Amino acid sequence: MRLSPLKIYTLKLTLFSTVLAYLAVDLWWWHGPLWQAIHPQDQHPTVQQNVVAEVLGEYITAEQLARYEREQNFLAGRESADELRRTSMLMDLVRAAHLRIRTRYNDKNLPDCKKAAEEEVARLASRAKTLDFFEGWVQSQGYRDSSELIDKVEVRLKSLAQLERAIAPLCQVTDEDVAKHYELLKEQLILPENRVAKHIFLETHGKDEAEVKQRAESILARLHAGEDFRTLAQACSEDMHSAPKGGELGIIWNDARRPLQEIPLFGESAIPPHSPQLVKSKWGWHIIQAGEIHPARQQTLAECRESIHSALISAQREIAIDTYFNTGVRDAIRQKSIKIHAK
Repeated sequence: MRLSPLKIYTLKLTLFSTVLAYLAVDLWWWHGPLWQAIHPQDQHPTVQQNVVAEVLGEYITAEQLARYEREQNFLAGRESADELRRTSMLMDLVRAAHLRIRTRYNDKNLPDCKKAAEEEVARLASRAKTLDFFEGWVQSQGYRDSSELIDKVEVRLKSLAQLERAIAPLCQVTDEDVAKHYELLKEQLILPENRVAKHIFLETHGKDEAEVKQRAESILARLHAGEDFRTLAQACSEDMHSAPKGGELGIIWNDARRPLQEIPLFGESAIPPHSPQLVKSKWGWHIIQAGEIHPARQQTLAECRESIHSALISAQREIAIDTYFNTGVRDAIRQKSIKIHAK
């Protein structure tokens, strides 16, 4: 029986479509026999290479995980990590590898980070005693030379750019959002009472206190005689931070974080405004001059708009980053393009 040209064409099309579909499934999704034939070194990776995870065809080895664990334990100041922390560290490496590979596929759509990477490595090199010393340090970290480190930094910067581009649509805060959160939080947005202050400080540690006090009294007398506070602070104060600024301490808030708690800047015995006073602290003698006391009050929307906006963006970024990584990794695990071998 002869087949018509149309039937022959249909049969060929069906056959070719089936082959192409199988190739797509084998090579890009299933990693079947054909993929394994092309990547013979990738068969039985847990035996051959001590692999703890596969991410889109690339491996994370037990050595990489152990090195990352040592780094994290050192930064956290602990001797070792428990099983839960080790699992979390492995997933950190999986997410980082997943982002790096996705970045590679989007490379042409990302900004050129080569110059920024060179500048970052140059800043590191500038801290070293010599260029040879820096190159030796680079090699001790497992890189061939500084150019390889630059490539690594460039990949990291591009990965960050990829991440920022992916989460940007999820990090949008409007003026209306800020206003709504202000209404929810305004009862807690209270500014404590405050006043500006400046001082001339004379240290007593290791010195004769009576002599230090006598010197402070003479400076105070000069102030009462009309000499300029700023000039005397710059010439006489031993507070190296405030002296160049004429003794200015800025705004002092009446809360638990304020400096010089023992000096009466607030309350019934508060130092009178605009009148220099000699007071003693555990550090030495201070000639304090303070401004008017401003009572506690609720912040306005205009005053805290920027801080609320920043807090909302920060919260949205955290959620967006978790969503980006968790969704991408979860989908890749379901599609078997990420495989976890560690027990």
